[in-house]
Amino acid sequence: MIVRFGRILLAGDGQWGGWYVCCKAYEKRSTQGVLIKMVEGILEAVRGCLKEELRMDIIANNLANATAIGFKKDRISFQTVLATVQENQTSQADTTAVPETYPGLVRVQSDLSQGEIRGTGNPLDFAINGSGYFKVLTPEGVRYTRKGNFALDGEGYLITQEGYRVLGKSGPILMNGNPVETDDAGKIVEMDVASGANFEGADLDELDVVDLSNPETLIKEGNLLFRAGDQNQELPISAETSIKQGYLEGSNVDVAQEMVNMIHCTRAFESYQKAIQTLDKLDSKAVNEVGRLR
Repeated sequence: MIVRFGRILLAGDGQWGGWYVCCKAYEKRSTQGVLIKMVEGILEAVRGCLKEELRMDIIANNLANATAIGFKKDRISFQTVLATVQENQTSQADTTAVPETYPGLVRVQSDLSQGEIRGTGNPLDFAINGSGYFKVLTPEGVRYTRKGNFALDGEGYLITQEGYRVLGKSGPILMNGNPVETDDAGKIVEMDVASGANFEGADLDELDVVDLSNPETLIKEGNLLFRAGDQNQELPISAETSIKQGYLEGSNVDVAQEMVNMIHCTRAFESYQKAIQTLDKLDSKAVNEVGRLR
């Protein structure tokens, strides 16, 4: 996607983290041969507007998912991407120089901090208290999630709300229709309906909850699923991590803080807009009035 803003080209793939700025500096030589760069200030202000626009998109997405089970909010970090404009050694009156650009204006990362755990009483609801992820089998392969409101399909398999089968240590978990209990390690035990005691040898399976070597690089894929990159390796969960049956983990979005961030973002965007307007007026005066002075 290419958008022209005066003498500035904004280019990107339309995805978070994929915007960058193609700067075309409008240069003009004075009568003394001094190279005057006319739009450096506007470029900085445009970069600020883009930054706040992206930040607003992320804040809106966080607020929209504030009540989603197991949702992890996103946060944005900025990198220095506008390189110094390369000066062409040319004698032309009007020249343009395109600086080296970098494909990462922003970096969007998920905040993987723990969400609030609340009780539901549903024996098919599970929450991870600590680090770790449930493994589910999708048509695209194994994916990871913190969303633990599971159900049973028509064949008796434990599934997500989207119909993906939840994986245990032995593969998809098949229930026998009887009540189950789960310990802190995720071991699923079938219960006797009449006595409420464990069936002898009734260990159905164990939830395959794993940690990852580099969780910061997890990629969101929708439906609260994460995809692990090639550099991520599965690890056993730590001893402090436990699986809670009859509980669900809420999102880690702080609504009040996100609203404050939204106000700051709006005010910053307005400030950058005013700066662009002011600099554009100064640019116009420099071209149309100062040039006539003798």
